[in-house]
Amino acid sequence: MKPTVQIPVTPLANLHEELKQATPLSIAIGHHNDIFVLLAKEQPPLINGSFPATVTEESYSYQVIHLKDGQKTVLHLPEETWNYHYILPIDDEHIMLVCARSYYHNAENIEENARVYDKNGHLIRSFCLGDGIEHVYVTKNQEIWTGYFDEGVIGNYGWEEPIGRSGLVGWDAFGHKLDSLEEDKEYSIFECLALNSDADGRIWFYFSIDSKIGVRKEGRTVYYSLEGMGFQSFAVDGETVVGYQGRWGRRFLFELQLEGDEFKIVQNIELIKPNGLPVEPQLVNNRENMLLFLDDDELYMYEVKSEA
Repeated sequence: MKPTVQIPVTPLANLHEELKQATPLSIAIGHHNDIFVLLAKEQPPLINGSFPATVTEESYSYQVIHLKDGQKTVLHLPEETWNYHYILPIDDEHIMLVCARSYYHNAENIEENARVYDKNGHLIRSFCLGDGIEHVYVTKNQEIWTGYFDEGVIGNYGWEEPIGRSGLVGWDAFGHKLDSLEEDKEYSIFECLALNSDADGRIWFYFSIDSKIGVRKEGRTVYYSLEGMGFQSFAVDGETVVGYQGRWGRRFLFELQLEGDEFKIVQNIELIKPNGLPVEPQLVNNRENMLLFLDDDELYMYEVKSEA
């Protein structure tokens, strides 16, 4: 049994007032370790009780909270007909909101489920990132990376040849495709469960069937085996990875170290709040060596530091 280390943490911010009448949908770490939070007053109902809508007849109200240098700003988007699931910073002047789903009606009618706004809430551009998006990540040089779940790989919502059929796709900031795993025949990425980059600009991703970590740069991927249950979010610094997994009502945070071609668990981690209770997040996000947690109405950040 691996040892457990307890690490005290203090909240970066409290969203008590904002969450009184809104639901948090997505959190994100910005390029300068600032924080973005996407809120909705209500969410569109599921189609037939199972499938998320994309564009809705009724308008919905969203808020984007931006926390930087101790300051909090709020962007209101009151008349939106898209069902948003993710928020990402593109650069210092623009954010991107993404719907996880996109319908392919026909070649002339493909839903553009990524929408870029300026700081005043003006829509600047939109483009399609495909259907079945599990994760979205934007690097410091404004590359967009999308990882897909099974429906985005196999096809649904009208997609016979889904954009996400390789499991991972890279784009520029205007939605032009830069890279994918279509030519990589070593593994089939049925679902991309976690996505990040490191300080050297390499893209890291985890996929479940083979339980592998892929590290990609300049069109080439190196794969590593993984001990344990896998994760849905992770931070990376050198040869150290800290993964987060929430399943079956339990939450796990654990550190792994690279040994040969396998990442092995060395210890479990408990982040302890000032009240003595562990952090139990409902939302998690990552950027390079940082993990961001939303626990109830408090935001916590954890930095991974390699021993090297």
